[in-house]
Amino acid sequence: MFLVACTGATEHQGSVLREAQKRGTLRVVTLNSPTTYYEDREGPAGFEYDLASAYATHLGLELRMDTARTIEDVLQSVLAANADLAAAGLTLTEERERILRFGPPYMEVETRLVCARRGPKPTSREDLMSVDLRVAPGSVYVETLRTLQSELPGMKFTISDNASVEALLAQIGRGKKFCTLADSYVFDLNRRYWPELVSQMALSDAQPIAWALGGGQSWRSVSLERDLKVWFAKKETQSLIETLNERYFKVSDNAFDYVDIARFRRAIRNRLPKFRRMFERAGQRYRLPWTLLAAISWRESHWKADARSHTGVRGMMMLTRVSAREAGVTDRLDAKQSINGGARYLARLMRQLPDSVTQEDRIWFALAAYNMGFAHLVDARTLAKARGLNPDLWRDVREGLADMEDPDVYQDLPRGYANGRQARDYVAAVRNFYDILRQSTQEGKTQ
Repeated sequence: MFLVACTGATEHQGSVLREAQKRGTLRVVTLNSPTTYYEDREGPAGFEYDLASAYATHLGLELRMDTARTIEDVLQSVLAANADLAAAGLTLTEERERILRFGPPYMEVETRLVCARRGPKPTSREDLMSVDLRVAPGSVYVETLRTLQSELPGMKFTISDNASVEALLAQIGRGKKFCTLADSYVFDLNRRYWPELVSQMALSDAQPIAWALGGGQSWRSVSLERDLKVWFAKKETQSLIETLNERYFKVSDNAFDYVDIARFRRAIRNRLPKFRRMFERAGQRYRLPWTLLAAISWRESHWKADARSHTGVRGMMMLTRVSAREAGVTDRLDAKQSINGGARYLARLMRQLPDSVTQEDRIWFALAAYNMGFAHLVDARTLAKARGLNPDLWRDVREGLADMEDPDVYQDLPRGYANGRQARDYVAAVRNFYDILRQSTQEGKTQ
């Protein structure tokens, strides 16, 4: 890698930032994965894509995202000056900092040991002596395991050729009995797609994540490094990072239900095809993602048209008599009517929200109202505003939902008590299923 870096420096003598400005394009290398960059049905998405896109906008440049197969390829790309920066969830290590400059850290993660639920379950470092360990080439995990070998001379591991972290996790998720290493947030996200993944121990303390800059350790990356320090320090950038964490990772903080996730994934294959066209047509009619409607229906009824509750709600979307009547549903146990009625009701809730609520938060607010009622949602937003929080941000409003069950709080609310904790958990669950559905039904999905 070091030789590659030297070669790149002789071919490109200008500042990395100046060359990008002259070119009019910011070249970013990343990985194709759910945690970094992927093509959603609605276009490019991913934590690293959104953050890099915001930085390119700050510079007034077009963004060009190139994908590499492995972390090793990502690092070689910036070392060879084929990219202006690498945004791929890169952990800062002494070895990497000897040959590369990095922008400011924007996240901290643990390194987790990940195995199969029905495979080996090491709980101590000594147990690693008898485990088949495989890691991605060029990843920080190679360095982690080599350090461990000094403590455990008999420990062995394999560097899997041309395999990304996500590819190794997918292999374990499909039943392979080896173990691998992954960042904590990568594990949390991927176990929703592969419920067979388990992790019973961490192999590192929290470590910083940052972008690697093109130009190696030469002067060429100094101006880019300085500009990134200023940009990352901005209040707007910090708020964006919080929002992106919320969008892509925080949903993983919910309690993980292996049985329900496994059942959900089976139902996607076996039960969803029967109703998918109904969800798609309702989504087109009311301009809603069909996968969102399907996620709500799974949370409500597990895609059972004859579902009934002791509280009186019924059907695929578990509509009350009042909401069904307002949505024009005459038979709540008719799957097509129920799905259309639920979609119409959700769309109406979204329209009731003020224009100051952005599209993504508008969905989460509407889901909360679907569960607890719109009047209580108004109270929740009022409570957030009274506490100096932003009533238009779901993450701010969500913080106070549980307090709506506290007499000292709800006695001062116009509509009184609300089961806020249930609404908060309901939104989190639907978001979880919605994300899994989008990934599972995405064409050309690479896991």
